Amino acid sequence: MNNYESAGNEFTNNVHDYVVIGSGFGGGVSAMRLSQKGYKVLVLERGKRYSAEDFPKTNWHVSKYLWLPAARCFGIMGLNFFDDIWILNGSGVGGGSLVYASTHIKPSKEFFEAQEWQKLADWEAELAPHFETANRMLGVTENPLYWPADHALHDIAEELGKEETFKPTPVAIFF
Repeated sequence: MNNYESAGNEFTNNVHDYVVIGSGFGGGVSAMRLSQKGYKVLVLERGKRYSAEDFPKTNWHVSKYLWLPAARCFGIMGLNFFDDIWILNGSGVGGGSLVYASTHIKPSKEFFEAQEWQKLADWEAELAPHFETANRMLGVTENPLYWPADHALHDIAEELGKEETFKPTPVAIFF
């Protein structure tokens, strides 16, 4: 049984056990798991639902790529400006899953050993089973295809003495 409802712009008097804000990876999975347990779940999303033709064919199709209504851009990627950082995020039903490019790169050991993380937990060990679950559920495999740009990047890495850093990208795509 599917407990999801699509309310659109209509007001609903239904009672829900949980309200999940956002339909990206975190919200989407949370809503699914709660629904599977029999709870009535309402998912609220600030963005619109996109169809295949709404996606940009290239990054240069700015009006379909960026969500900046003031610039008459109504695309899939939101851009938020703060004093010290700019944040790109998915803008629509599906959140970040609209724009994540199917890549599943686990952070390096150096990332987990950073001083900022050390006092909190052993995050590499803590997150390892979740990386495994996500990879299994999404069917992550290494990309077996190499295009001219990949060969060029390999050659550059080799010239710089960094050939060991060039490796296939783990992706959630079935080849």
